[in-house]
Amino acid sequence: MNKIILILITVLFTTSVYADHYKKKINIKEFSPKQHCSKKKSLLVPASKVFPGGEFIKFNSYTGFDQRAVIVGAHKKHPIEITSYLLLPEGSGKVPIVIWAHASGGADAYIFSEFINSGQKKLLDLGIGVMFIDNFCSRGVTSTWRDQSNATIASAAIDTMMAYKVLKNHPRSNGKIGLTGHSRGGTNALMVSDIKFTSLFLEGTEGFDAIVGEAAECRMAGLFLEPEITSNTKMLYVHGSIDNLTLAKPCEEHVKKIKAKPGQIKIDIKEGWHHDWHGGFKPKKVKAMTMHTCPAVRIDNEGNVTGPIVDLGLKKYKLFASQAEWIKATEEEPKKTMKLVFKMFKKEKCLKRGAMVGGKHGEEYLPQFINFFKENLL
Repeated sequence: MNKIILILITVLFTTSVYADHYKKKINIKEFSPKQHCSKKKSLLVPASKVFPGGEFIKFNSYTGFDQRAVIVGAHKKHPIEITSYLLLPEGSGKVPIVIWAHASGGADAYIFSEFINSGQKKLLDLGIGVMFIDNFCSRGVTSTWRDQSNATIASAAIDTMMAYKVLKNHPRSNGKIGLTGHSRGGTNALMVSDIKFTSLFLEGTEGFDAIVGEAAECRMAGLFLEPEITSNTKMLYVHGSIDNLTLAKPCEEHVKKIKAKPGQIKIDIKEGWHHDWHGGFKPKKVKAMTMHTCPAVRIDNEGNVTGPIVDLGLKKYKLFASQAEWIKATEEEPKKTMKLVFKMFKKEKCLKRGAMVGGKHGEEYLPQFINFFKENLL
């Protein structure tokens, strides 16, 4: 029982219910994410046993410190190969496809999440494909929920855009692409919905056709101060009102600021719901990292970090002699620089542990989730 609880916690940022059909395909008591996750191994391989019949697609991507790195092209200094797994409806016709981005628990959520299992089945039944992406393993990371400095959020957004381009050219794709994700996956969704980011990868003003973002981190992710949604995108943003892992209010404020046409964006703050509300288990406190009192990380339209965090790093803690040195470090050594920033937060004593996670709202929420993609992709 203790081993099952431990595994359940490791995928806390997504859902973690162990259904009988999972147990038949994977020995839960013996399953260890680290054994299946390395720079040469992806957790999508064991996931394929749960979702058979798909296609592994490896594609080129990059690791970047933040959105500024992408704006100036510094991410291209750090190429990497990413693994994805594509499931398509039966037949040979062209179909829309939804990218499912994992959260801080990592790609093993695709194995154990009953919500993801139910969601992908219903999407496939409707005639919509699903692509799972593993942002972590090829970067030598299994999860980040205990230490968010293990991987940058911008890197997952880069992966998502590279996957978008792959799917646009896939022979079964009809060109309509959707995206969803919870927590880190939700932050990813907000990042790639912004035209200032997507235009660095795509021509024109269009991007994803339909996005469902859930429970994002909107204070610390480095989102644009003046967000603007891509011209063709419809977005549903969902957050639990009592989520104390990733706070609802900053995200509600951010999404309301997004420049959009009437009807492009709907915000749904679920009253009384915690983080990972579709987890399928009673909410409980876990020792996940939170940063609610750290200085917010925001960036201007050129990608420059603004606000108190700049003085904190350059003046109080003197991480770098100048802003030019700081920028050079983010471009040359993104992972090392990220670790350094978190050491600063530790000294500032704004890194905390503990949040309520979980809920049994998956069955209640699933129709809204599926209907959004049905209405905007079919």
